[in-house]
Amino acid sequence: MSEGYTSELWDFTYISVTQNNLQELKEIWAQWDDETKQLFYYNYGDLPYLLDIKVDEHFFRALAQF
Repeated sequence: MSEGYTSELWDFTYISVTQNNLQELKEIWAQWDDETKQLFYYNYGDLPYLLDIKVDEHFFRALAQF
């Protein structure tokens, strides 16, 4: 970038800072019947398996920055 250049990306970007509570997500998952869970798997793949993985939060945040 050249000196004095102003990025126009701010006009086109949106950042969501919503953070979900893991326990809340687990409770929602537990309420669903098998049919609803199967539809979720069909649409989003193996994403629900991540609810059972123990994550090092500090390590994950560091990775997410890149």
